[in-house]
Parts: sequence; C-alpha cells; structure tokens
Amino acid sequence: MPFVALEKLHLLYDGYRKAVTVGGKPFLLLQENGRVVLLKNACPHADAPLTHATVNDGCLRCPMHGIEFDLNSGRSRSPVCANELVFLPLIYQGNQIGIDG
Repeated sequence: MPFVALEKLHLLYDGYRKAVTVGGKPFLLLQENGRVVLLKNACPHADAPLTHATVNDGCLRCPMHGIEFDLNSGRSRSPVCANELVFLPLIYQGNQIGIDG
C-alpha cells in the first residue's frame, strides 16, 4: 500500500491536533507528552467527534459526554463505555509521518 503523508515532523508539538480524512474515514492525529497517535475521530461511546477533546495526564476526554479514555491502552475509564479507542499504526518516512493507505 502506498504511504499517505499526514504531517511534517517539524510541525508536531505537545498539544498538536489535526483532523484528517483517509480513505473517506475521519481520524485524529495528536501529540501528547512527545507521543504521536492516530485514532479514529469518533468516541467509542456515542460516535461523537473527538477533534475538540481535552487531554490531561495521558487521558483523552470526550467533549460530548465527558467520558475519559486512556491514550496508552484506549480503554475507557468509565463503566458506561466498554468500547475502546481505535488506533492506527503510524509510519515515519523522511521528514513526514503518515500511514499505509
């Protein structure tokens, strides 16, 4: 599969967020504590966009219902939601970060 560039590495910083579409599907590229992740841009609880979610201490908080998810495991910190965040593997190529398209 061909490499799909999502962002240039020098533009990433802690607190960075970018909503991207790959193959017609919405994703969220973000960096926290030096770690870059790409996840499905939909809350596992109610499918709400996570673009404006807050992140604190490695925990992403959905802006719609306030449900928190661990950014390492993807698991919800609330018994209300048994589903997990969906992560996609990232690839570093030259000065860019992206995925296999």
